[in-house]
Amino acid sequence: MVKLAFIGTGTCNASSRKPQSLVFSVDGELICVDCGGGAYHAIASLNDPAFNYSNISTIILTHYHVDHVSGLPDLLWGEMWDHTGHRTETLTIAGPKGLHNFYRDRLLPFMGDYPLPFKVELIELNNGDTFEGNGYTVEAVTLAHGDFSSGYRFDFGTRSVAITGDTGYCDALQGLLSSADIAVIEWGIASDDTYPLHLSSKDVVTIIKSGSWPHEVYAVHVYPIIDVNFQEQLLKMKSLVTSLDKTIEFPSDGDILTIIP
Repeated sequence: MVKLAFIGTGTCNASSRKPQSLVFSVDGELICVDCGGGAYHAIASLNDPAFNYSNISTIILTHYHVDHVSGLPDLLWGEMWDHTGHRTETLTIAGPKGLHNFYRDRLLPFMGDYPLPFKVELIELNNGDTFEGNGYTVEAVTLAHGDFSSGYRFDFGTRSVAITGDTGYCDALQGLLSSADIAVIEWGIASDDTYPLHLSSKDVVTIIKSGSWPHEVYAVHVYPIIDVNFQEQLLKMKSLVTSLDKTIEFPSDGDILTIIP
């Protein structure tokens, strides 16, 4: 069984939605995609036996902006001091170029003088590189969000899932989306304004008209607009997609999607 939990669907803006984090459960093994603030504790609060926080094996980062990685110190610290005993299994962290520098210079300092009692394996994934997990394969695709940013295509054998992370519009994005059955995209800008590092409504229309829109699409990382009700904003965005005969959903934190029963 493969499930996907939407742990954090928000942005860096303060709101009721946590920063970015997704978690796959592949026959009970947990693979995190990004780890925004509060993600480690939110996994433990999911009311689903497929998501046992003690089964986290792998963390795959799309990029190193704070709202996508700020939950990692919590995770490492929690795995050191868990009430059932500290972690002993290797934790794998994968990400785009710069992972070693991020881990050494930004993440480990949070641990202070407490060395980790478990091994951490770091894997840098360049464009086109693949990572083989237990029952899945991940391919990295370089996208347009700063110097080092990747989307990923998860292949579970019978179904595939594209996760964009944060990105602006680019040709590689179309290729990633067109190759997947399901996609989790960021839709940061709820207007036609062009913004190079996030997708706008204009970009979404372009993607749909290009024929790259997957059968199932879930949008996250929507920036709120001043003086606009957020739910009304989402409804307007959804109506734009449906007017083009496509579908989209805007999941909330804690929603769980079954990929393969």
